[in-house]
Amino acid sequence: MTKLDKKNRSGTTLIKTRKHAEFGVYPRSNPRISASKKAFTLLELLIVISIIAILAATIIPNFVGFDAEARLAATKTNLSTIRTRVTLFRTKEGRYPERLEELLEVMYNDLGVERPYLDLIPVEFMSDKGGSSDIENLDSDDFVAGDGGWLYITDKAKVVVDWDMPLDSKWGKAEGQVPIEW
Repeated sequence: MTKLDKKNRSGTTLIKTRKHAEFGVYPRSNPRISASKKAFTLLELLIVISIIAILAATIIPNFVGFDAEARLAATKTNLSTIRTRVTLFRTKEGRYPERLEELLEVMYNDLGVERPYLDLIPVEFMSDKGGSSDIENLDSDDFVAGDGGWLYITDKAKVVVDWDMPLDSKWGKAEGQVPIEW
């Protein structure tokens, strides 16, 4: 293999072997390529940006509405939890609670451990995105404000969501449902 010498523009001698010259492969990167040649062109950037925009336009609508559906599911789960604890209270104490707050105050023996029926009142997410754990204890004859939180109907021992307006289209499949009727 003979060495072939060639000088570049700056006067530096480039050495390549005949083997490399035959196949067009150089042992080192070509120093003739300047830094500006290594950058992206405007066309390449526009293509990448348009691909990202197309992907965003197809993906984002799939996530819109998940917030409302999650809030709806969390509220129904929390309502079920409170109702289950009221039933447990009835089973263990032989009566229904006079106020919903009794679930936090009265203790029961769970295999030798004294614990409250609820550690805290869970939140309802129908009236407020941040949630509301407000409690109103009313008789079935009393006026219902429908302002959010939980409503405990004392003479029926029933817990409901204190929201009496029908749900609109942002709630998806639950549109038209009235949470106080759940």
